[in-house]
Amino acid sequence: MDKAYKKNNEIKDKNIKLVMSDGTMRGIIDTKEALKIADDLNMDLVEVCPSINNNLTICKILDYGKLKYKENKKKNHEHKEVIKEMKFSFNISDHDLEIKHKKIINFLLKKYKVKYTLELKGRENKMINEVKEKINIILKSFEGMAKWEEPQIKGRKIIIFLIPA
Repeated sequence: MDKAYKKNNEIKDKNIKLVMSDGTMRGIIDTKEALKIADDLNMDLVEVCPSINNNLTICKILDYGKLKYKENKKKNHEHKEVIKEMKFSFNISDHDLEIKHKKIINFLLKKYKVKYTLELKGRENKMINEVKEKINIILKSFEGMAKWEEPQIKGRKIIIFLIPA
């Protein structure tokens, strides 16, 4: 849990501003009295805003277990970046390339990052100028839909990351 809350007897202030469990403001109240109210409701007194610049601490009566559960659930459901990979060779047919481009466009529309990998085989490694021309033609088809970084050459692979615009 990112935020550490003081609860019940950990709150050392003499007076606090109390917020009830339904959200209504009770006002300035003695901490011992607030603890008694929380105990009567079978709930916890939780410090939601510590005192700043000599202002009173704001505490709320709530179920601390539920608060921790909701925060953990929210933390676990944070969006994780998904990278989809599409591989093809230099001598791919136009139809196959078109089908792969449609899939890539769908990924970009769903806001996925796409790893575009061109694999070179045999003598294709020597034709680097033709490969660069083909890559530029391919990247122009994604203009407006995606941004991309400079192609990375790793051995026999040329890798381009397409980031949704």
